[in-house]
Amino acid sequence: MNYQIKALIKTAIVFVCAAAFFGCGLTTDKIPPGVIKDATYHDYYLEVDGVSYHYEEYKGDGPVVFLVHGFGSSTYTWRDVIPPLSNQGFHVIALDMKGFGWSDKPLGDDYTPYNLMEEVNAFMEAKGLSQVVYAGNSLGGFVGAMLTIEHPDKVKKLILVDAAGEPMPDRPTVIKMARWVHAAEAMKLTAGSWIINWNLTSAVYDKKVVTKERVQAYYERMQTVGAVDAMVSLAQNTDFNSLYSFVGCLSFIEQPTLIIWGEEDTWIPVACAYKYNKDIPGSILKIIPKCGHIPQEEKPEVTAKYIGDFARD
Repeated sequence: MNYQIKALIKTAIVFVCAAAFFGCGLTTDKIPPGVIKDATYHDYYLEVDGVSYHYEEYKGDGPVVFLVHGFGSSTYTWRDVIPPLSNQGFHVIALDMKGFGWSDKPLGDDYTPYNLMEEVNAFMEAKGLSQVVYAGNSLGGFVGAMLTIEHPDKVKKLILVDAAGEPMPDRPTVIKMARWVHAAEAMKLTAGSWIINWNLTSAVYDKKVVTKERVQAYYERMQTVGAVDAMVSLAQNTDFNSLYSFVGCLSFIEQPTLIIWGEEDTWIPVACAYKYNKDIPGSILKIIPKCGHIPQEEKPEVTAKYIGDFARD
């Protein structure tokens, strides 16, 4: 039996068992493009190169704080950080990258991290943004590091929150699952709110953070047309060895950099925080105890304070 057949059988068994326990999915690709659940007057769309990007904007007289989410996430991840930043007068903009949240998810597009970075740059060009305080979590952090190197005019200060990019011994389970053969088909058949609950629970230290409201918010965005395909495409087409070679360019970053990390992060271990701190000259490191991979959701007050203090200096 060849490798692909074994992988397919493995994928099918895992997802069918999950479906049996938690209820079959069959609910992906249900929300069409352009629909925003619970939209407010802070929600906007901007079309760039044929892709409609969703973003949230909270205008203020202070510096622009530009927030970018991680893999499988969205602007929702910053919902508890935005109010304290906005109340301090910062002009806050949170973006859904292509393939995530309420932004478009074109089938067959390039969802590799480097291309996502170039598209974030294109969005910023279209929006007239430069010299922002860029804060990115996980994938969004690595996109920010690349953006700072490739387009330094866009970033005045860089904030990395449990950022991807540094070499590590293993990858998060959700990434490994998405790289399986026929993962998109299997996930569409079995994806329910259970998988969101499982992912979030594995990402945080304090499990009480994973409320029904939070799970539902993530799940609704996964129900949008193309969401599963986009996540699987990113996971399967990312050359991690090539990305790791990019880390050698971190020493070129001259912008003031703050690194925020959850001490109990099981997705991207805290050892990577120390690597970033070593690789980016003059960077500042803040470790948050009893916190996992998404400090902006698990410890929003602390995270907002660190971001605000750094952005204001």
